[in-house]
Amino acid sequence: MSRPLTAVGALIACAAAWPPVFAAADPADPGTAPRALVHRSTLAARAASAPPETAPGDWRAANERVRAVGGWRTYLREAHAPEPVASGADGGTR
Repeated sequence: MSRPLTAVGALIACAAAWPPVFAAADPADPGTAPRALVHRSTLAARAASAPPETAPGDWRAANERVRAVGGWRTYLREAHAPEPVASGADGGTR
């Protein structure tokens, strides 16, 4: 019975001796310096990890390519077209 009490006592002693690291300064005290604001951009990490080929290119050339293949309606038809049936060794039937 003394072991659990000793462990609990040691835990309480450690908690009481722990420095108040997480204690916040009194916001009502005018002498307290405010905490420094830190800004971390979520987009900076994305830009740093992006491969170089995702860099924006010449938008006029991209628009010309879309016009040459038939415009956005061509891409829409491709998106809604049925999937082609794969013909394998079994002729595509099961």
